[in-house]
Amino acid sequence: MRDIKIDSCTYSDARGITAKISATNGSATQTYSYSLTVDFTLPDGRTATRHPSIPLVRPGKTDSLDVSTPYVPKPGAPSSTFKCSVTQATRS
Repeated sequence: MRDIKIDSCTYSDARGITAKISATNGSATQTYSYSLTVDFTLPDGRTATRHPSIPLVRPGKTDSLDVSTPYVPKPGAPSSTFKCSVTQATRS
């Protein structure tokens, strides 16, 4: 869905892996809510899935949301080889 964009995918010790996701409502008259499936591919190859929503995005506006999953790298393991992706998005 072109309304949804991943603005960043970062790691921090405090939050784990975080995707900053934005939803842009291109309608001139309708307010929409977005339901998402966000997959995080962890450095060890496992996948973590979250199901956030971005409610009530007004016409012509963009709202954003941070979605995180815990991840603590093992000593010596890389913490930078991960991926964030939106695998499903619906607008209502």
